[in-house]
Amino acid sequence: MKIVFRINYHSNTGQSLWLKYSTVLESVGVRFDHVVPMHWFNDKQWETEVTLEGTGEFRLDYHYQLRQDNGAILDEWLAPHELTVDLTRQETLMLLDTWRSAGTVDYSFETKPFLSRSQAVFTAASCPSGANHHFSLHMAALPPGLVPCLIGSVSEIGDWDLAGAIPLEETAQNVWQKHLYLPVERYIEYKYGLYDTVSKRAVNVELGGNRWLPDREYGSIQHTWVSDEGYGRAVADLFHGAGVAIPVFSLRSEKSLGVGEFADLEPLADWAKNVGLKLIQILPINDTTSSHDWTDSYPYSAISVFALHLIYLRLEDLNYAMPASFKLELYAERDRLNALPAVDYVAVMQVKKRLSRQVFDRNRGWILASVAFKSFAEENEEWLIPYAVFCLKRDELGTADFTQWGEWAIYDREKVWNLIDSRHPTWPDIAYHCWVQSELHLQLTQAVNHLHRLGLSLKGDLPIGIDRQSVEAWSAPHLFKMNAQAGAPPDAFAVKGQNWGFPTYDWEVMKRDGFAWWRSRFEQLSRYFDAYRIDHILGFFRIWQVPIEQVEGIMGYFDPAIPIHLDEFQSREIPFDYARLCQPYLTVEILRERFGEIDDGFLNHYFYQLEGNHYQLQEFVATQRRIVEHFSESADTELKQGLMDCVSEVLFFEVPGSNGLQFHPRCSLETTRSFQSLPQDQQWKVRDLYNDYFYSRQEDFWQARGLETLPVMRRASTMLLCGEDLGMVPACVPGVLRELGILSLEIQRMPKVSGIEFFDPANAPYLSVVSPSTHDMSTLRSWWKEDDAATSRFASQMLGQFSAGSELSTDVVTRIIWQHLHSPAMWAIFPLQDLWSMDEKLRPAHPEAERINVPAIMPFYWRYRMHVRLEELAGHDDFNQNLARLIKSSGR
Repeated sequence: MKIVFRINYHSNTGQSLWLKYSTVLESVGVRFDHVVPMHWFNDKQWETEVTLEGTGEFRLDYHYQLRQDNGAILDEWLAPHELTVDLTRQETLMLLDTWRSAGTVDYSFETKPFLSRSQAVFTAASCPSGANHHFSLHMAALPPGLVPCLIGSVSEIGDWDLAGAIPLEETAQNVWQKHLYLPVERYIEYKYGLYDTVSKRAVNVELGGNRWLPDREYGSIQHTWVSDEGYGRAVADLFHGAGVAIPVFSLRSEKSLGVGEFADLEPLADWAKNVGLKLIQILPINDTTSSHDWTDSYPYSAISVFALHLIYLRLEDLNYAMPASFKLELYAERDRLNALPAVDYVAVMQVKKRLSRQVFDRNRGWILASVAFKSFAEENEEWLIPYAVFCLKRDELGTADFTQWGEWAIYDREKVWNLIDSRHPTWPDIAYHCWVQSELHLQLTQAVNHLHRLGLSLKGDLPIGIDRQSVEAWSAPHLFKMNAQAGAPPDAFAVKGQNWGFPTYDWEVMKRDGFAWWRSRFEQLSRYFDAYRIDHILGFFRIWQVPIEQVEGIMGYFDPAIPIHLDEFQSREIPFDYARLCQPYLTVEILRERFGEIDDGFLNHYFYQLEGNHYQLQEFVATQRRIVEHFSESADTELKQGLMDCVSEVLFFEVPGSNGLQFHPRCSLETTRSFQSLPQDQQWKVRDLYNDYFYSRQEDFWQARGLETLPVMRRASTMLLCGEDLGMVPACVPGVLRELGILSLEIQRMPKVSGIEFFDPANAPYLSVVSPSTHDMSTLRSWWKEDDAATSRFASQMLGQFSAGSELSTDVVTRIIWQHLHSPAMWAIFPLQDLWSMDEKLRPAHPEAERINVPAIMPFYWRYRMHVRLEELAGHDDFNQNLARLIKSSGR
């Protein structure tokens, strides 16, 4: 039998398609695997032929693979195509396929927010005698009462008459098929449509040009299998949803204890359902307990990527017998902590740790013997035991810095597992941490189930990094670059960049086991979440890496990246002087600009003189890390910052281990006095080299990295993935996200297109999330007060108003919310603070108190809490009715 594989794929220069197929002889169970190149057939198709010899039935499994000259490899979405061929009965099989892209809208509808919780029963499509064509369409999220149908230019498929359309049969989830006889001597065009099973006719035909069948060149001996993707639907006909974003710790209710708890998600969901919202988005909820002080409030610095945070446990809901004095203490602490306007992180944690330990100690025997606890511990032991022992050693030795743990500094699995013996004296402490996790799991699961009963989805948040002092860094240090720090390059919100302090990932090591650590992480998250925001998704293409000896993000560079070779300076006629380009450029004039009047004592203490008028920093302040350590007990922050600025007065960083041959340019180098002191002709040459590095040479390289890592995340679960793709976005990123069906994030105040100041939500792609702000930004009301000129331009460009006004009115907020609701984006998600800004009675008097995080301040105290209880929010009828009307009128 000859099998012709032809696939619809519009390729570009440097791309090629390959066929990977397997034949299985069912009678003897023998499998043969093959990989063959395809050849370019026309500007929209690739083709190859395979000949199978033998008799009887073979199972054929195959899929297509895209390869690029930059090394990127991408397999088409889903499992291989499967079909059974009978070598005795068939002579030529023509397979007409369409590339299965995860970015096809229908595959987004197969993620958890859209999955039906009922299990349908499917049967094979009927195959009439003489059928010579098999059609298969992948289509999800059909309107009720309608099924896909086939209609086309010959009478066998209706001759374009809606009443003659042929309905398809669902043979698997969202796979619709039909076997038909079609004349072999006719040129045939066709489309898919929607068929009303009651009126027995097509009521809709897909948009776009006609599909067509090529000439049946093998005549009557040819059987044609057509597999199609992408039913052409108008964006207006697709699902559109609205959601609310609020950290769990920010929730406030009558039963919460000084902080929002998992149980508070239930009344929040009740309110959201009432106003027509379909999704709740929260911040990370993993355990961050490291220092036992307010710095642990940072939700993106977890000590475990699996363990949940004790702070979200509702003590009152623990179903264990306790004396009356326990409840009296619990209620007294609740009254005290709920009276505070913001979260007192330390006080809340002290209360929850103390009271939860009382519950555990009093009921330990019953707890440890219970089937529920044993089952949870056994199912999760691979992460649970190391986490519990980490917590034990952290508290026992007074630090989460495991490098200070002596004999426990190096993780030893056998030693760790020896501690879980019930006869070991530390077992009760370890068991306590395991029990807390089991209770948190039950409470979060209960809340999630409540959301699902209401038809709501829960969207989580995946931090880009792990804490340097975490279970993962201790137990699997080989997966991370511990001598580096992850961060972000400078932007309008953090002019010195950001340094999050996390070690960066060693992707080459992770790749060796197929990114097993990432797959297990996503599997854990999918227990609770339907959708996920991938924090700083750009880090999966390249990460901003700051050397451990530096502090500010501006001292970083991208990793991986193609560096600048020493030869490039010569080829561009840039005189290379290592001291001038790669060391701080400091003159007396520059030092006076930075520090004011300076004397010889000051100069000689912190600097030493080079030739002429130039200086360098003394060794004890030669790096930013040394400067921070030197001033650790000093209040002179101005001097400290001035010296740190001196360290950053460089133009290029040498690549470690390159022996002076490779370099990265410092980000925003044009702002340095070093650059400004170069001759004019050298400035434009350096600027050209800088632009080539950041905006040109890396694109293919970074695209290949994104296509290597992100498909693993996309395949690891059925969660809907959303990328936080803000900041310095490589040009390759949007295309990769589209191909993988990962939703982009569109923020009105952070346009991704150069030359515009504000993004219009009306221009958002369908596979995206639009939002007026994020937790890292000021709220709409606060932003309105920050820069009168900017808000005036916003009012003019986005709202058509001549005057912005000094205060953001409820009418203007409503117009901004309306713009986002009417965007073509799949999701419009709003910070709760921006929503209630539409109501004069509900919004607080001081919007500055609603700020969740300021990225430029590190560490920042994450303690924002709602100024009204959820019970009160549910009773604000005017606000709720107005919001419900806005959502309903938008079709969301």
